[in-house]
Amino acid sequence: MLFRLGAVLIIGALIHRHTVQVEERGLRPIRLSEVKTHLPGAHLLRINPGVNGGFRVLDKNRNLAGFATKTMPRSRKIKGYSGPSDVLLVYNTKRKLLGITVRHSYDTPSHVEDVVKDYHFMEQWNGKTRKEIGAMQALKLSKFHIVSGASRTSEAIVKSVTMRAAVGDKVTKNKSVMAFRWQDAALITCAVAGVLLTFAKWPWLQRRKLWIHILMVLYIGLISGDLLAQSLLISWAGHGVPWNQVIGLVIMAAAAFIIPWFSGKPTYCTHLCPHGHAQRWLMKLIPAKRKLHLGNDEKWSFSALPGLLLLTILAVTFLNLPIDLAGFEPFDAWSIKGIGIATCVVAIVSLIFSFFVPMGYCRYGCPTGFLLELVRKRKSGFSKNDCWLAALLLVAISFYLSAPQ
Repeated sequence: MLFRLGAVLIIGALIHRHTVQVEERGLRPIRLSEVKTHLPGAHLLRINPGVNGGFRVLDKNRNLAGFATKTMPRSRKIKGYSGPSDVLLVYNTKRKLLGITVRHSYDTPSHVEDVVKDYHFMEQWNGKTRKEIGAMQALKLSKFHIVSGASRTSEAIVKSVTMRAAVGDKVTKNKSVMAFRWQDAALITCAVAGVLLTFAKWPWLQRRKLWIHILMVLYIGLISGDLLAQSLLISWAGHGVPWNQVIGLVIMAAAAFIIPWFSGKPTYCTHLCPHGHAQRWLMKLIPAKRKLHLGNDEKWSFSALPGLLLLTILAVTFLNLPIDLAGFEPFDAWSIKGIGIATCVVAIVSLIFSFFVPMGYCRYGCPTGFLLELVRKRKSGFSKNDCWLAALLLVAISFYLSAPQ
């Protein structure tokens, strides 16, 4: 048990340290081409003394044309759904905002894309002075235009922009503020319900299990879209867990790992995951005689797929490949809005496969479920799953040591 827990924690620590080193090597200084999007007359950038990441923008005659600054690294601790975003702010000579650009983001790509396409959101600060935008830091998030389907990402950008404007030329420390919303209470309620269904044998509760599972699918799947996925877990490992922003999701994730680790019972996969429930219901629609019966060789081949996917995800992470990790799993498809093609294909194929192979994706394709299975308590000693975990640990160590320091 200690090996399983320790291996996962070490892998997470290596991913975190690697991410920090990548950020330190490439702080992404502001480029002139970025500024020209909002200030066409920009010809030269000069560092603004005393402003970390800030520039004075000069025209062809070397006259002051405006100012440009970015939210990173000051906004590093302001995380959306899965990570922070770096936003460019361009002002005119009167310190009135001309526009913003999301330069880079470690948040969920589909959510960032939704935010960038929402012009009402992106332009809601235009024409306001730096002081006016800074004063908006005290306003409630409900006073801003928030992007539907990407609320946490847009809220984090709001906080980053207003914080950067409020800070101005001062050097201050970011303060973590607890944000507890009704969505967090709903996720915590779902997690508690899953734990009770796992351990409590009360007849009245077990008789209502189907209806509780339906509610799980409706809320976790279709309303919030807060499913555990590798894209989320890798981002948390790299940038830190945003417990103060998404405390409900953090508690549900903690339950997903801790409960199987000390009890051996897969609470998340059995009672919380909407995709698991969908497979469980779909497999009942096909008669047993029409289902596929996999041979031992086929089962062995398919069972290796989740582990190979986890190895691939580690490679993508440590090699900084421009691949969206959400495309490895079907879970983003539950969000409906902003579905990526890859995750949509995986979702459809996995559900069709489960028609003919009961719980086929859970058993033979889910890297997140496989990771939860790796830490699960078992009666036997060192097993095949522990070999997979050791392989993942060795691969993570190899990639980390081989990366430029």
